Amino acid sequence: MIKHIVLFKLKDPACAEKTREMLLSMKGVVSQIREIEVGIDYAHTERSFDIALSVILDDEAALRGYAEHPYHAGPVKTYVQSVTEKSVIADYEI
Repeated sequence: MIKHIVLFKLKDPACAEKTREMLLSMKGVVSQIREIEVGIDYAHTERSFDIALSVILDDEAALRGYAEHPYHAGPVKTYVQSVTEKSVIADYEI
């Protein structure tokens, strides 16, 4: 199993809920996703990112399929990139 984690720093934190909803909309649409969790930061410290995305996938092939899925690579990625200032990713085996 692979855990895919992305942290997003938004240009405007006011769009956090809409961003969360957009990311969660992949559940049931992107077949490679086994589990998905999206959290909104409440601490708002200088070191904080605004959104945390955690996705569990079967393996590296599923991670590639997720990344290339038309819904993820199309409307989800387009929207999220339009509201994101910076993001960081970690992918690891669980």
